[in-house]
Amino acid sequence: MKNQFIQALALFTVLFTACSKNESPDPVGTEGKVSIKIGGVSYSDGGTDPKLKLSNTSNTNSPIAIQKASIPFGDELTVLATLSPETSNLSNILRASAGLKMATSPEPLGTGAKYAVAAYNSAGDYVKDSGVLTYTGSGTNWNLTLAPGAYTFVAVAVANGQTFPNINFNQNLANITFDAPGADTDVLWQKQTASVTANQTLSLDLILSHLFTQVQATLESTSANVVGNITSIVGSSMSPNYSTANVHLSDGHFTQGGSSTARSISFSGSGLLWTSSPALIITEGTSAGKVSFGTVTLNAVQNGVRSGLINLSDLNLQKGVKYNLKLRLVPKGAIDVPNSNYYWSSANLTGTAPITLAAAQYLKGSVYSGNGSASYCETAIGTGWRTAAQTEYQSLINKGTVRGSYNGQTGWFLGTSVLPTSNLDNYMFLPDNDFTRSGSGNNDIPTNALGVYWASPTVQGNSKPALILTATSVSIVNIHQNNWAAIRCVKNK
Repeated sequence: MKNQFIQALALFTVLFTACSKNESPDPVGTEGKVSIKIGGVSYSDGGTDPKLKLSNTSNTNSPIAIQKASIPFGDELTVLATLSPETSNLSNILRASAGLKMATSPEPLGTGAKYAVAAYNSAGDYVKDSGVLTYTGSGTNWNLTLAPGAYTFVAVAVANGQTFPNINFNQNLANITFDAPGADTDVLWQKQTASVTANQTLSLDLILSHLFTQVQATLESTSANVVGNITSIVGSSMSPNYSTANVHLSDGHFTQGGSSTARSISFSGSGLLWTSSPALIITEGTSAGKVSFGTVTLNAVQNGVRSGLINLSDLNLQKGVKYNLKLRLVPKGAIDVPNSNYYWSSANLTGTAPITLAAAQYLKGSVYSGNGSASYCETAIGTGWRTAAQTEYQSLINKGTVRGSYNGQTGWFLGTSVLPTSNLDNYMFLPDNDFTRSGSGNNDIPTNALGVYWASPTVQGNSKPALILTATSVSIVNIHQNNWAAIRCVKNK
C-alpha cells in the first residue's frame, strides 16, 4: 500500500509540474518598445550666434547676436534699425545631431499638420517608418517595437494645408534627400539618436525645427507731432529668396535651387506703428540680403506730408533662424529715451565756430560759458533744439540714473536705474567732462564734481542751474555764469 501511495504522489507531482509550465508566462521578450511624440516646433540658432552685418556698421565677420544701424530718411529724420535673432532659455531642449539648437520657445505643431517619423539602425539602414500621419493634438504618438540597439529617429512635418514632400524613407539614411517647393512649404525637421533596451519603453519627445528663415519687421514713428503718423508703406520686399530647396534627411541641411527673387512683404497698422506679416525665405546664409520697406509716407503736425524709401542692405540671414527687424523713425541726431516727452541729442555739442554735434554719446564734446548757450543747439542741429532745462533733466533723473561706462568713458546713464548692456543708445549717457571753474570767486561747482552740464539756456542774475556729476550722484545746483560747462540739447516731441 505504501509503495502505491509513493507512486501516486510521484505521478501527481509530474502532472502538476507540467501543468504549471503550461500556465507560466512567456519567456522574457527580446524587443523594446518605442513611443515617439511631437512635442512642438521651434526655430534654431544654428548652433552659433548669427553673423549679421548692416551696411553702415563695421565690416567685422565676428559673430554678433544683435546688430544696429542708422540710415537717413530725407534731410531731417533718421531710421534706427535693430536686427536680432529671437532667443530663449532652452538649454535642455533636444538638439539635432548637426548642432542645431532650439532658440525660440516651442509652439504646438498644430491640428491637421502632416508628419512622418522613420527609424534607422546604427549603420543608417532603414528599419521602419510611420507613413504620413495627421497630427491631432499633443497626445499623438507613434508606437513601435524594435530589437535592442542604437537607432536614429528622423521626423519631418508640414503645417495643415501644405503638401507633405515626397520622401523615400526606405533606403540608407545618408542617401535620402527630398525637395521643398518654396519657403511657403514650411518644412519642419528633427533627428534624435537613442538606444532601445529589451523589455523597456523608450519615450522620445521631438521638438521640430524650422529649416527656413523667418523675418518679421516693424516700423515705428516716435512722434505724431514731429515725425508724423505712418499713412502708407508700399512696395516692401526681402531677398534673397530661392524658389526651391533640396533637403538632406540625415542632418536637415539643404541646398537652395532655382533663381532668387525678392519676396513681397505686406504691412498693416495705423498711426505710429506698422507691422509686417511674418515672411519665410529660403536663403543659404551667405549671400548679402536686403530688406526694403519700399515707399513710406508720413503725415506730421509740424512738417506735413513727406515720403521716402527705406532700404537695408548687406544683411546676412542665417538658415532656420527667426529674426525681428525693428525700425524707429526719430529726428536727425536724436535719442528717443523710452517714455520720455522729449528727444535728446545723440551727443554733446562740440567746437566753437561752427558749433556741431559730437559723433557719439560717450565723447566729452566742448564746454561753454553760461552767456551764450541759448541758441547753440538750434544753430548746430536745427529748428526746435535747445539747451536742456532743469525740468527736462529732472524728468530723466526721476526715471532713474546709473553710473557706468560707454566705450571706455565713465559717466552716468539717465532714464534708467539698470545699467544698459546691448541697448546703450536707448538712454542718454553723459560722460564725465573737462569743465572749467570760474575765476570770479563765486565758483559753486562742488569740489567732487566729475562732470558739469548747463541745465538752462538763460542766465538768472549772474548764475544758472547746472547738472553736476560725481562718482556717486547726479544733482542740479546753481553755478556762476562764468563757469564753462558742456551742453546737451533737447527737443519737444
